[in-house]
Amino acid sequence: MMVPKLRFSEFKGKWQSDLFGNVVTNKSAKYNPSTEEEDLPCLEMDSISQEDGRILHIYSAKQQASIKNRFSSGDVLFGKLRPYLRKYILAPFNGVCSSEVWVLHGLNINNKFLFHYVQTNKFIECANKSSGSKMPRADWSVVSSEMMSFPQEKEQAKIADFLSSVDEKISLLNKQYGLFCRYKKGMIQKIFSQEVRFKDDSGNEFPEWEEVELKQIAIKVNTKNRDNSVSTVLTNSATQGIVSQESYFEREIVTESNLTGYYVVRIGDFVYNPRISSTAPVGPIKMNELTQGVMSPLYTVFRFEKGLLKFYQYFLESSVWHDYMKSVANSGARHDRMNISGADFFGLPVPQPFEEEQTKIAKFLSTLDEKIAVKKAELDKLKTWKQGLLQQMFV
Repeated sequence: MMVPKLRFSEFKGKWQSDLFGNVVTNKSAKYNPSTEEEDLPCLEMDSISQEDGRILHIYSAKQQASIKNRFSSGDVLFGKLRPYLRKYILAPFNGVCSSEVWVLHGLNINNKFLFHYVQTNKFIECANKSSGSKMPRADWSVVSSEMMSFPQEKEQAKIADFLSSVDEKISLLNKQYGLFCRYKKGMIQKIFSQEVRFKDDSGNEFPEWEEVELKQIAIKVNTKNRDNSVSTVLTNSATQGIVSQESYFEREIVTESNLTGYYVVRIGDFVYNPRISSTAPVGPIKMNELTQGVMSPLYTVFRFEKGLLKFYQYFLESSVWHDYMKSVANSGARHDRMNISGADFFGLPVPQPFEEEQTKIAKFLSTLDEKIAVKKAELDKLKTWKQGLLQQMFV
């Protein structure tokens, strides 16, 4: 019998406690796509975002092959596969979901209260006491055996309503952040397809863009770390850019003793992975803005000798560049297992606008990046505040 650290003043007394399995059920009816006539919205694991309860994709149940769990509007869905991903939603409609998703329904508690409870560190830690190492799954026998504390119905409702109002603010910031990101992506497309052009300070149009081969303005870097003087190991992340290997993998992959064959990468150097899939002829091309470090020789490192770095950083992230690379890889003329050879890569054409226009483009897009960063910081701060509330408002 306990009370939370943070509580609404009108409520007194201790909370009740019981086994989670006595308070919540995970039993749900099944749906077989091959025998059911009715099609329903289907949520798979990738349908649910991490940590913020949003639905990313909705599939057709009839187009799925495996047996699904049915759920009703108001049920709490929790991804039991790799529970540390924190995938949960309060179902806004009737539908079906992957068998890797628990359909939770409160027996003695409010479902909205339950929705916020499954977001607490206490519940996540319990769900992580799972079986399997490569594909860990939460174990219902473990979770259902844990004690859960909960207040009377009126206090449950008050807590749920308050935290739902916080969620609404998070949702609004998420939408604003998404709009900024989409606007930037659209402007990059328009700028590098030259649908949008900038003018000089006098209002005059800049000269037409020239086109040069990449090798005319950039060089391949193959300086090896022969004396082991550089020890920071970097890696190339499609979403995070150039990051330290230790922070990305949360462990050390290589040691200083075997860094002699690695390439030294300076700040301002660009890196890509030429070993590619059928959907991307070349991996993400990112500029190192972090620190001087070393990267595996599996990566290709190059350095611009002419042009504005920020301009080419944005260009190499644009769909204009990637769409052209796909067309080259698919053409067959310069194509081997969907890879582009080093010689072909450095022979690819890149734009070379007048330097003043490069500067204006880079400044414009950098301003958008700053606005996106501010909005992201606001969002992260609100999410952190909510996490603090969760830990203090639940026992």
